[in-house]
Amino acid sequence: MTTHDLKGELARPVQASKVSVPVWMAGLVFVGFSAAAIAQTPTADKSGADNADTQDALTFPEMFKREVVTGSEIHGRVGIYDFRRWGDTNQPYPGQPATDDKFNNENTNYGAQIGIQTGRIYGFSAGAEFVYSGGFYGDNDAGTRLNCVLACGDEISQITQGYLQFNSYGAQIRAGRQLLNTPLAASDQFTFKPRSFSGVSATIRPLQTARRLQYSPGDLAEGDATEPSTFGPQVTRSRIADNQNYETDQYLPFAMGAETMDIPEWQLVGAKIDRFASRFNNTNYRSDNRYFTDVAGFWMVGTTFRHVFDQGQVIGQYYHYRFQQTVSSDYGEIGYMAPAFGEGSSQWAPYVRAQASASYNADEQRIPQGIDNQIYGLKVGVSSSDLGFAVFGTYSPVNEGSFNNGQTLNPYTDLSGVFYTDTMNNGIQNFGPGWGAGVRFDFTPSDNLAMYARYVKYKAEFGHYHDFYFTGGPNNQITDDSFTGNLVRDQYSDGIGIGLTYDLGGVWKQLAGLKINNNLGITRYDENAPDFYDNRLRFFYQF
Repeated sequence: MTTHDLKGELARPVQASKVSVPVWMAGLVFVGFSAAAIAQTPTADKSGADNADTQDALTFPEMFKREVVTGSEIHGRVGIYDFRRWGDTNQPYPGQPATDDKFNNENTNYGAQIGIQTGRIYGFSAGAEFVYSGGFYGDNDAGTRLNCVLACGDEISQITQGYLQFNSYGAQIRAGRQLLNTPLAASDQFTFKPRSFSGVSATIRPLQTARRLQYSPGDLAEGDATEPSTFGPQVTRSRIADNQNYETDQYLPFAMGAETMDIPEWQLVGAKIDRFASRFNNTNYRSDNRYFTDVAGFWMVGTTFRHVFDQGQVIGQYYHYRFQQTVSSDYGEIGYMAPAFGEGSSQWAPYVRAQASASYNADEQRIPQGIDNQIYGLKVGVSSSDLGFAVFGTYSPVNEGSFNNGQTLNPYTDLSGVFYTDTMNNGIQNFGPGWGAGVRFDFTPSDNLAMYARYVKYKAEFGHYHDFYFTGGPNNQITDDSFTGNLVRDQYSDGIGIGLTYDLGGVWKQLAGLKINNNLGITRYDENAPDFYDNRLRFFYQF
C-alpha cells in the first residue's frame, strides 16, 4: 500500500529516499530472464521518449548502474509498539468454569520493517522487505490467542517480500513474496509484521495512455506514487501496508479537489496465491489459511474505476475470490461524491457509498453445513479538508441451515476497515447475521495531526460474544460446534474506537516522519461479559 501522511492517512504520500544499494541486491532483477529478451527492449528517459542514442553510448554495466542501482529506493519504519488488552474477550466465554485470571495481557516490542525497490531496466525490477521484532516486556501467561500479535516473548524475523517484477506501459506482473491490499485478502498490518503472500499478481490499466507524454513508457505509471488511490495489488512500488485509522476508504478513497480527467481511470487486477505467512508468529510460508491446513491458496480477479468530472466523482470496485478448499466470495462497492460547495478551507463535499458481499460454494468436506452469507452496507457523509462526518449501517440476513445460519469465514484477512461498521475489534462479518449502525467523526486540523472517533451498535441474531478465532482443528472441519462460547440469541453489543496520530514534524521540521499513534478500541456486550479494552500505542519513524 502506498505510504501516506497524516491527513486522514489518505492524503499525500511520503516520498521515499533514493539511495544506492549493493549491486548484488539489484542483480536479482535479472534472475530467470534471458539475454535475448534484454537485447530486444529499449529504455526511456524520464521525459517518456525512447533514449536510443544514450543507450547505444552506454555499456551494459553503466546502464545497469544508472537505471537499477541509482534508481533504487529504500523505505520502512523503525520504532516501539505497546499493546495492552484488559478483559480479553477471547477468554473466558460466559458459561465456562470460573477463574481468577482477568485475562489481561500486555506487550511492549521494538522492531523494524525495511524494504527496497530497485530501479527498472528493460522493464524488469526487484523488491525485498525484511521484518524484525523483539520484546522489551510481555505478560500473556494465560496464552490467549488474541494477544499473540507481537512476538509473544520471542523474536520474529522474516523476509516478507522478495519478488521479481516486469512493467510494460499500462501493465505489471509480479512474482514471489509480496503484499496484497484488496478487500477480502490483505496484509492487515497493525504490528511490524504484515500478512504476506507468495504467488503471482498482475495489474492492467487499459486507459493509461493519457499519461504517455508525462511518464516513462517503461512504467506502469511513474506518477503512481503521487496518486491518492491505494486500491488493488501493490502497484509499481510496494509500500508498507497500513490502516491505522481502520477506515474503509483505504481501498478506494475519495479525494477532495481531485483534478478533472478526460477519461476514467480503470484498472484490472488478478492474483494466484499458493502460500501465505501469518502476522502472528515466525512460521514460514505454508499451504494453510486461517482455518484449515493443506489448502491450495486462492485466486482472485477484480476491477476498479474512478471518474472525476464537473458533476463530481464516481468510484467503483468488484472482486471475485476463490479461496480453494474453503469458500467463494464476491465483494463490490460503488460511490458518488458531489462537487464541493463553499469557498477556500470551508469547502464541503457530500458523498454516498454502497457495498455488498456474498460468500457461497463452500467446500463440503471442510464446512459440511455450507456457507450462505450476504452483507449489505450504506454510508452517507460529508467531508472537508479538516473535518469529516458519516453515518452508516450494514445488514446481514439470516440463512437458516448454513454455518451459524448465515455467517461467513475470512480465510486471508481480519477485515479491518472493509465494511462500514467495522471497528478496531470486530464487525458484523465476525458476529454473524444481524445488523450494525453507527457514526464516525474525523478531525485533521493540520498535516501533522489526525484524529477520529467511531461508535457502532450491533445486533447478532446468533451471537457468540468475541468467539470467532476458531480453526478447523484436528478434523479440518468447521461447524456450529466449532464455537467455544455459548450461543446467545439477539445479542447486542457496542463498538467504540478513538484514534490519534501526530507527526512530530509539527514541533520541529527535522523530526518529520517521527510519529506517535494511539488507538483505543472498546467492546461492550449487553450482559454476562466484561467490557473489553484494547489499546495500541505506536512510536515510530517512517521513511
